[in-house]
Amino acid sequence: MARHVSAAMNELSATERTAFVLRHFEGMRIEEVSRVLDCQPGAAKHSVFRAVQKLRRALEPLVSAAR
Repeated sequence: MARHVSAAMNELSATERTAFVLRHFEGMRIEEVSRVLDCQPGAAKHSVFRAVQKLRRALEPLVSAAR
């Protein structure tokens, strides 16, 4: 599973990966993520959203197989 998650994370753009890690692993608020990424909060939120969508699509077959 870790190998699949790592591969899926590597498919994200650098901005998406950074935004996702800061939000979901580091627990930063969107405003904090936007400061780190030097962008507007809406853009940071969208980067997190895109990352979550891409990870869900990439990992969905594994989740379905485990059910």
